[in-house]
Amino acid sequence: MKTKYINKKIVISLIITLLLGYFLLRQIDYKNISELFNEINYVYIFISFMFYFLLTFVRALRIRMLIKHNSSMKKLFAIVMVNSLVMNLLPFRTGEISLPILLKKYLKIESREGFLMLLYLRVIDVLVLLAFFLIAASLFSESVIQLQGISYLFVLILIIFIALTLLRGDKILLGLGDFIKNISNSKTSSKIAESIYRLRSVYEFYKNKTKKTFILSILIIVLLIVLSGFGLNAYPINLSYTDIVIVSLIIVGVMSLPINGVAGIGTVELGISSYLMSVGTSGNLSISIAFNYHFINLMFITFFGSLSYLYLRWKDN
Repeated sequence: MKTKYINKKIVISLIITLLLGYFLLRQIDYKNISELFNEINYVYIFISFMFYFLLTFVRALRIRMLIKHNSSMKKLFAIVMVNSLVMNLLPFRTGEISLPILLKKYLKIESREGFLMLLYLRVIDVLVLLAFFLIAASLFSESVIQLQGISYLFVLILIIFIALTLLRGDKILLGLGDFIKNISNSKTSSKIAESIYRLRSVYEFYKNKTKKTFILSILIIVLLIVLSGFGLNAYPINLSYTDIVIVSLIIVGVMSLPINGVAGIGTVELGISSYLMSVGTSGNLSISIAFNYHFINLMFITFFGSLSYLYLRWKDN
């Protein structure tokens, strides 16, 4: 059953990639994508990749701060590189689970701890990303009033809810455990309540690290914006700082979607090219840049992710 479920995800992602890829590639001459390699400022590409290494280091540092024993930064750096590769290649964000699996295999961290940490990190990542979108919409939108409708209010409520859960989760879990324990005297209710109480102790461990985790998570988003900005400025287009922030958030947001194309192909290109066209770049150039940019990034992540995997295998022997 599980294999069939994964196969369905792969098929859906493949369909998304084929449909969007076909739709976008029909709008341009394929040669334009390869011709862009001659017009790229590779200094900007190099700087972008340096920021990617810094981003990976910060992500590894964040994990090291959250696990219960000291671990080698070299191994953590390699693990994050491999995790990024798997996340970029597998559909429906299924690559996320590679992080606790890698931590268990190469750092002997228990699966339960790894999965709880992953859940904790993704909750904070979603909160920070939503906050960035909200700030960007407020500062850069020409019509803020339109953004203050139901969807705008929903995002704000969601941010407040997640923040309260993170900051007051111990009281919420305690109240929930007491409620379940009191409504019934059955063994099932008691077991559920005990599980919630145990989860509360885990939460308290992370709560003490929440401020630092938030700071590192914000830094991660900033680094993503900076590296995307340098990468896109390598192409023959003029983007303002506002455009760089928005299109970078679009890239991060699209890659975070639960439903995506294979390796993000099609969906990332659609997000980038749609925004570039909205700020006056021709459709032909926008789509060509989107495909070229995504291709370079995938090759970089695949190469260094594969090297990192070989390093982990070598250290494990």
